[in-house]
Amino acid sequence: MFGIGSTELLVILVVALVVLGPKSLATISRSLGKAMGEFRRVSTDFQRTLNAEAAQEEEEARRKKAAEKAAKVAAEAEAAKAAKADRLERSASGETAATEPAPTPETPVADAAPSTAAPRPEAAAEAAASPASSGPSASSPADDGPTIDVSTVPSPPADSPLAAALAKTRAEAEAVAQQNGEAAPAAENGGKA
Repeated sequence: MFGIGSTELLVILVVALVVLGPKSLATISRSLGKAMGEFRRVSTDFQRTLNAEAAQEEEEARRKKAAEKAAKVAAEAEAAKAAKADRLERSASGETAATEPAPTPETPVADAAPSTAAPRPEAAAEAAASPASSGPSASSPADDGPTIDVSTVPSPPADSPLAAALAKTRAEAEAVAQQNGEAAPAAENGGKA
């Protein structure tokens, strides 16, 4: 206590007894004890108050963080639910864009366009094999592939190497179909042999 050893305390008490006398020393000791007890009580209350306020601030910070996390999880769940509903709706309506990834901020919108807009050799062969077909190609019920509207597929210029390759592919497909004895033209079976 205050760096005072037992010997020094005993000397101080003897000096106080001699100076103050036995009656007043008892009264002063009692008053000093009460004052020290009150000081301890006040310091303990102050420390408890500081600890309680710090704990309350930490709890508020935890609640705020938990609320932000819950809101983020709820928003992600809602977005996932909406995306799932959109995929189900697209798959139910037979759109091919359901398998295409949604455009992200890194991917420009022009790059994320559906692949049905780009000319594919099969689709161009179908268009060349059946130019009178103006509606979407019919597919069998067991067909899982996407349906392609051949009227929207652009054909390459007549003098391009792509046109020559498509004509060659179309001729090979017709030859295979005749050898196999298939009577259905490519446009009627969705371009699948």
